[in-house]
Amino acid sequence: MNHRITVRDELEKEITAQGHSLSHFSKISGINRGILSATLNGNPPKPISIKQLDQMTHALEKEEGWLYEQFMNECFEDGKANWRRVRSLLVRCVELGNQLLIAQTLHLLMEDISYLTNIFEFAEDLTQEGKTLSALPFYQCIIEHERQSYSERMAISHYRIFRQSINKDIENNLLLAIQFSPYRDKLPLALTIDALLQLIIICYGTQDWILGEQYADELIYLIQITIEQQKKKNTFNSLDTPLTLVYYYAHSYSMKFVAKEYTAKYDEALLCIDKFADLSWFPGLDEAGLHEVERFKLFAIFNRHNIELLQGDFSRLDQYIELTEQHPKEMLASLHMALKAANMHNYNVDLVINKFSNIIYPDDLIQYINEHTEYTEQTGVSRYINLYYQLALYQCNKGTYDDKLEKILLALESTVTKYNKSRILDCLELFKKLRLISKNGN
Repeated sequence: MNHRITVRDELEKEITAQGHSLSHFSKISGINRGILSATLNGNPPKPISIKQLDQMTHALEKEEGWLYEQFMNECFEDGKANWRRVRSLLVRCVELGNQLLIAQTLHLLMEDISYLTNIFEFAEDLTQEGKTLSALPFYQCIIEHERQSYSERMAISHYRIFRQSINKDIENNLLLAIQFSPYRDKLPLALTIDALLQLIIICYGTQDWILGEQYADELIYLIQITIEQQKKKNTFNSLDTPLTLVYYYAHSYSMKFVAKEYTAKYDEALLCIDKFADLSWFPGLDEAGLHEVERFKLFAIFNRHNIELLQGDFSRLDQYIELTEQHPKEMLASLHMALKAANMHNYNVDLVINKFSNIIYPDDLIQYINEHTEYTEQTGVSRYINLYYQLALYQCNKGTYDDKLEKILLALESTVTKYNKSRILDCLELFKKLRLISKNGN
């Protein structure tokens, strides 16, 4: 069957049915009369471009995408694809969100896997245009058909899907990390750096300190090697990373600090703070880089206070809270740390809890994270889960019941269930104790 004629026949039939002359249809469609005649009446007919098909579709008052399936078949005449025409069709399918036709087109293309290169380049073009979500089916096609399991384009395809699919569900992110992690060192340098940061953030959410430190060490090493290479060339060109290079470096040491802090290796934690307390030496700092240097300098101050609290020194708690009020975006982390230290050393922080109850119990948790912190949603949710756990434990240790206890329990239970199912086992015993207190209180 000649599918090109089928498209033409459908057009001719509809033009005739609506009573358009060639001249009139040329006028209302905006297509040159000579081109229109060659397209509809030529022998052989002139191929119809996707743009012309769209123009005729509009003139005939048909739905966008009319005859696209027939157009697709034209692109594969004699079993060989016409990539230029296929590409133009895919562009329109992306614009219209026609996932079914995209899938059908990719299926036909994969009868010749040499088109993987074209598909990958098309996906990367979409990504550069900020359309990474639309590019995912094309990256998935690469993953399913690439013969070299650890080729660069295979690794990039995994990275793009991994990066786009991260959300506030920590369990989801853990599965993504497991699937992606083996490809991290097959990426171009800039993407490897960013991928390691994302893996570090996920490890923070799952509290996997061992793996988190491993990724942090990898990232620190990569950046140090990059700096040394640039020093030898006496040039400091910024890498094409989403964030400034000094941020990746500082965040790596920040992750190592958190890992040491959570495992009570406080002396080692203080050494990690030293690594990001003053990064003014970092080469090639631009305005964004200088901003990060100042941010991590502030984080270092907060973290030194955290270590004091965890070691049982509450003498500067008022100063700590005052500092937190001056920098409210750090409030979640500070409240969590104050409660954790209070639980460790049986210290009363009721005044702190009462003072910041509006932050502890926001009307909309996600909205608060997005509007009042600098965390990603997944990190912010992790902060709240940790805060609620420590708050519930604090009430449990006190063995008292008040009207907020059930609210704490419900907040902890719903947040863990919704965002981080892996923490459920950690919380079960605490839930039992809290419910017992609640019963006795009633």
